[in-house]
Parts: sequence; structure tokens; C-alpha cells
Amino acid sequence: MKAGQAVVHDITNAIEPPLPAPLVLDRTRLATVQVYERIRDDIVSLRLKPGEALSVNNLAAQFGTSRSPVREAIIRLANEGLIEIFPQSGTRVSPIRMSDVREVYFVRRAVEAALVQHLAREHTAAQVKVLRGIVSQQKECVGKDDVPGFYKLDEFFHHRIAEFAGYPGVWRLMHVQKFQMDRLRHFVLPMPSRPKKIVKEHRAIIDAIAESDPAAAGEAMGHHLQQVFVIQEVLSGSHPEYFE
Repeated sequence: MKAGQAVVHDITNAIEPPLPAPLVLDRTRLATVQVYERIRDDIVSLRLKPGEALSVNNLAAQFGTSRSPVREAIIRLANEGLIEIFPQSGTRVSPIRMSDVREVYFVRRAVEAALVQHLAREHTAAQVKVLRGIVSQQKECVGKDDVPGFYKLDEFFHHRIAEFAGYPGVWRLMHVQKFQMDRLRHFVLPMPSRPKKIVKEHRAIIDAIAESDPAAAGEAMGHHLQQVFVIQEVLSGSHPEYFE
């Protein structure tokens, strides 16, 4: 099998995410918010795939709610670019738009490079230890083939960097804007080779921080974030229906 064929094979095996747990509504929170969060997470995790048709009636029955919370959630997700509403032909999950991914990457690379550069200049041994601990847990997830656990730790790693740099609000702002990029990441993470490479990339970032080398830290973060595009061309060739 050629290298390119192996990548396609890995991707094909990676696009069937595990089924989610049933949605149990918390009566102390607004149903609309919970339905929105669930549909958004299903889209980002690829349980709802790009181009997949959505039915308000079916979703309401699935979640055990009235139609109103589902309609409101769909409108919010449409405003965020994750859902497309066509008055004459129905509602569907939006395709992945690489133009959106590139814009988010541009902003995220600038912001996160600045964060790690700041942290390389001002950090404590305890903070470095925490980051290394997160990466160690990621390595354990690789050994157990725990993709959801690995993804959560990946998010936590980047969140911690923003927090340790003194700008936790920056991560919250970026988190709202990066859903399109996260969909592409969910294609990549289940590939057998990718999590191991992420562990290596995270370690390079930490090493540069520990060595108080802002330039190396920024370069390592930029290289890490750029890897989301490494297989995009192959993926768009094997599954063009997922892309705009």
C-alpha cells in the first residue's frame, strides 16, 4: 500500500465517531441552550456529518423536547455557520469551509504563538510540570485508543497555556470561533499516526517554554497548529461531499 493510500484508509476509518449518550435535559438550565450545545457538539464531532439533512421534528423527538428549543438552536447554529437553512429544500449541516478554517487558523496562530512566547519569558516550574502532566495523560490515551479523552486533554492543554500566560479570556473568545477548524481536527485525530505526532509537538512547545526560548516556543506552536492542513487535500479528494 502506498503512503497516500494509507492516509486515505486511515481517514476512511476515522469518520465514524462513537455514538453519543442520550440527551438528558437538566431542568435547571434552558432547554434551548442544552439542545444547542448537543447539536453543536454532534456537528463538531462529526456524529452529524457535513451535508446531512436535519429535521426539527426528528430532533425534538430524539431530545424529548418541543419543536421550539430545536428551532431556536438551529437558528443560532446557522448564524455560526454550522447549519444551512434552505426555505424551499430544508435544513442541513454546513460543509466544511476551508476559507473559514484558514481564517480561524490565522487568528489562532497569531494569538497562541503570542501566548507561548509570553509564557516562555515568564513561567514557573510548577506550570511546566502541569503541562507535561497533561501530555503524559495524552500519551496514556494513545495507548488506550481513547480519542475522546485525547481530544479533551488537547483542549485542556491549550486552555492551560492561555491561563498560565495570564489571558484565560482569550481562549474563551477563540473557543467560540474555532468550530469549523475543530470539525477538521475530528477527522484527523482518530488517525493512528496523528495523536502520537501531537504528543511530540506538544512536548516541543513545552521544552521551548521550559528553556525560556520565546522564538522557539512560537515556532513550535505555529508548526503544531498548521498540521491540521496536512491531510486536508487528501481528505477533500476522498470525501469531497464534506467540503464546500
